Amino acid sequence: MSSPFSALFGENLFLSPDPLLVRPAKEVARESKLLCLAMDQIARAWASFEADDYRSAEAGFRSILNTPGIDKAQQEQAQFGLGYALAFLGQYGEAREMFGQLYHHAGLRGEWVAEHRALHQVGMVERMAENWEAAQTCFERERQLIEQHGSPDLAVSVNAYELGLVALHLGQADVSRLWFSTCLTHAERTDDLIAVACAYRGLGDWFQHQGELVAASDVWEKALLIFQEADNPKAVREVQERQAALGGLGVR
Repeated sequence: MSSPFSALFGENLFLSPDPLLVRPAKEVARESKLLCLAMDQIARAWASFEADDYRSAEAGFRSILNTPGIDKAQQEQAQFGLGYALAFLGQYGEAREMFGQLYHHAGLRGEWVAEHRALHQVGMVERMAENWEAAQTCFERERQLIEQHGSPDLAVSVNAYELGLVALHLGQADVSRLWFSTCLTHAERTDDLIAVACAYRGLGDWFQHQGELVAASDVWEKALLIFQEADNPKAVREVQERQAALGGLGVR
């Protein structure tokens, strides 16, 4: 039985695919393949980063950025990762530029979460470069952005951690203590174990800086247990190194 469309388009309408319909399908398949390839490359580059192989991570992220046909989201993920790798390689200028571009573009799109994340990383680069005043300026600007958008607890926590750390290095002990306390308060309102552990680690750093070594040891122990629960071996090692340094000073 003929379909109502056969009189207009012929009996083989649904048997002989229109090349104009097949071509987009092929393009979709190609784009899907590129997406899977890019995501695999991104995962491998991050694995290199987590293994402290920053050169391989840099090469991996650059390779992704040089891949024809990647979409905007993949490009920005690769830029974000490349910024991290460059920062840990001490290439602060290019890392700053990478995160600065992400910050600028997110602001143009009005995507405040991406904007504050990128600005946070600019501040991180300045901190790693020991440009403490510049870092503080970045994190204060980030704080204002977070406040403008309802002060989500996790965002407040990660921002307060950095403000506490920078204030500590600028000799602003009282300000630093307040920021680390704010960090812990807001972290504990989330279900993010890493945020809570980082808050305790920061408080431990503060106590150590004030010469309160027993208090530092106690707080770092809390951080250690939570990092272990979160299965973050790298962070566990970092806390253990802090504890070992205290052990060398005769602190339990």
